[in-house]
Amino acid sequence: MFEKPIVMIDFETSGMSPDQGDRVTEVAALRIVGGEVVDRFVSLINCNIRISSFITQLTGITQSMVNRAPSSTEVIPELLRFIGSDTLAAHNASFDEKFLQAESQRLGLHSQHDGVICSVKLARRVYPGLNSYALGALASSLGIRFKGNAHRAEADAEVASALLLHVGSHLGEKYGMRRIDPLIFQKINQLTAAKVPAYLEKLMTPPVVKKVVTSRKKTGQLQQYRHYKGGIYELVCEATQESDLSPVIVYRSHNGSVWTRPKAVFFEMVMVNGVPVQRFTPL
Repeated sequence: MFEKPIVMIDFETSGMSPDQGDRVTEVAALRIVGGEVVDRFVSLINCNIRISSFITQLTGITQSMVNRAPSSTEVIPELLRFIGSDTLAAHNASFDEKFLQAESQRLGLHSQHDGVICSVKLARRVYPGLNSYALGALASSLGIRFKGNAHRAEADAEVASALLLHVGSHLGEKYGMRRIDPLIFQKINQLTAAKVPAYLEKLMTPPVVKKVVTSRKKTGQLQQYRHYKGGIYELVCEATQESDLSPVIVYRSHNGSVWTRPKAVFFEMVMVNGVPVQRFTPL
């Protein structure tokens, strides 16, 4: 389903804003590969902060639970290693990302995640007109059940992951998208709900071929490229997008699915652990 891994994250916190001194109390990060959760990182966090009775009533997290938990200096570096350079997702992503950035900066660290997907925005655009997009209400309307207590990090991240997979399945059924690049979800986040269908239909419209690439290996096979995260792809041809005449690269993944990227993006340099590398490198 997903062309690259996505890490769904959820923080429980002592309040709404790190700028007002609020800190994280619990984190869950679930790595989605293809169409399933394959790995997870879950931990309570001791940030040496008082837990209010309101937070305890809302989440079930008590002062004694936090006092016994590993410190943020232990958990946050391990969390950043777990996320790595994968795409990050969260339900109301701006909330979780600002806490991730604040806790990382306290330790002089920086997350290397490759963009952010907000599942609230995604649901609003793909399923417009629902009564509520709060995680519990949204899950109920889509037939997704909680496996634990709401307002606990792992249970919330589990449901948000199921929501992301639900959206992926919906797009697959409606638009024939067998493999979804996380960049598509990021783009949908930036659009209005009214513009999403046209964007997805355009995305699935084959480009008009302008020039077939003649560079081949001696074996007669198409030129192969390695993605900086490890995948091997065949470059099929260069093409022109019919809608705006922009140059694109048409390439094929190992499972036979065919994709397009703007030519400038296909050959651009990206930063990996502070080092510039080419997004696709010829083999």
